Amino acid sequence: MTRTEAVKRRVCAGSDMDYVGICPSSVLEGEPRGHRPSDLLPNAKSIVVFGRRLISGSVQAKFRQIEDKTANVSGAYSAHSFVLSLNQLCAKETYEIAQYLENAFGCFAMPLTNNVLQAVQPEGNYAPFFADPYKAGLPIDIYKAAVAAGIGEMGWNHRVVTPDCGPRVYLCGIVTSLEFEQYDEPYSGERLCDPSKCGVCAKVCPVGALDPAEGEDKCFGKTRCRVGKLDVNACSAACFGFRRETNPVGSVRVENAHPSDGELAAALEKQFAAPGFQTLDHLPMFHCDRCMIYCPVGDFEKKYRAAGLTRE
Repeated sequence: MTRTEAVKRRVCAGSDMDYVGICPSSVLEGEPRGHRPSDLLPNAKSIVVFGRRLISGSVQAKFRQIEDKTANVSGAYSAHSFVLSLNQLCAKETYEIAQYLENAFGCFAMPLTNNVLQAVQPEGNYAPFFADPYKAGLPIDIYKAAVAAGIGEMGWNHRVVTPDCGPRVYLCGIVTSLEFEQYDEPYSGERLCDPSKCGVCAKVCPVGALDPAEGEDKCFGKTRCRVGKLDVNACSAACFGFRRETNPVGSVRVENAHPSDGELAAALEKQFAAPGFQTLDHLPMFHCDRCMIYCPVGDFEKKYRAAGLTRE
């Protein structure tokens, strides 16, 4: 059994991950200083990317919150998909897989923070990890690594889109000095995200943060693709619940749907200073996610709309 086969078997069978891919670390050496694999691990050779799908029951709980205004169900999505269950499970498994790599192959393996739960050094204002990973404080853009490792393609909504679950996946990664006999190629199947035929992600954005037509080119290893032009601050305000559109019972921290850096910074300062503000994350970022849960890729029609779980 090759190293590649052994590691993938351990990730899927040993940690029960739904996705795994491996790419050379060189694909991210063009990133900003401090966010290159060699900045984190000088003898880096590879990035192992893996993850789990969001369970359908948690996703449909978000439909209930948005469409039926059932606030009490929100924890089934937020706590178990982003703050508690899935986040902590993936953090634990990332460490155990890294330990397996070191024990089995005598290499170095650095587990990557997979969410802002573990991030400690944001650059500027916080942002959701998919909107701006480095503003979120992540060491490496795990989405770029996932695309390079063949897990999916980059969607117009700045999320990794997989053939079976669309963007409703949670991804983790490890930078390692281990070299593999074979690396995965980027996804080359039928195009998954075609904004000219879809545009759902832009349509459902409650603050108009995602442009339906204007895009920007990004490089993901050997792959170049076009993603939607994103107003990161507007997206952040919606995800953090600073706007009434996404947080109908909370305090409106941002009046402008497209806030400036200063307006967003002031809202963040107020949120952190709020009495009783406690969270396992730096900031809850699950108030929106509409561009992810309503994406039609990944058997959405059969799984959710045909089953009567969503009306939008």
